[in-house]
Order: sequence, then C-alpha cells, then structure tokens
Amino acid sequence: MRDGYSGPSDVPEAVALAQWANSVSAASGIDVADRLTYLEQRMQMQDDEIQLLKMALADVLKRLNISEEHQATNAKKGPAEKGTHT
Repeated sequence: MRDGYSGPSDVPEAVALAQWANSVSAASGIDVADRLTYLEQRMQMQDDEIQLLKMALADVLKRLNISEEHQATNAKKGPAEKGTHT
C-alpha cells in the first residue's frame, strides 16, 4: 500500500487489505473491532510511555546542564578557592 490516498486506484488495494485483515482475525478468533480496540489501547499506552520518556530525558538534560555549569565554574576558580578535600 502506498503512502496517502491517490485516488480510486487505492480502493481495490484497501478492500483487499481489509479482507485479508478480516480473514486473519477470523482465523485467530478475534474480530476486527476487538483487534482495533486492542491496537488503539496499545497505541495510547505507547503514547503515554513516550511522554514519560520525554519528561525523563528533559530532566536528565537539565541535570547534565547544571553539572556542566558547576564544573565550568569550578574550573575557572583557582585551587585555593576550590578548597581542599581530604
């Protein structure tokens, strides 16, 4: 199947795909509506997970930026200003 709808020539291809999906679903004992519901739920869960990953990445980048700024500030200071750690 091509990307996008290019006109009537796509209709037979879409019908064939739908018929194939119905036959696969019928063979597995799951009807198309149930399969569609399952896939929609799965897509929502994946979307939620992506949002959590984005937030975690933003937090990591913020912490990394703070750490790099801290290191840059310490590098500008002389050894006497840093203090001694024993």
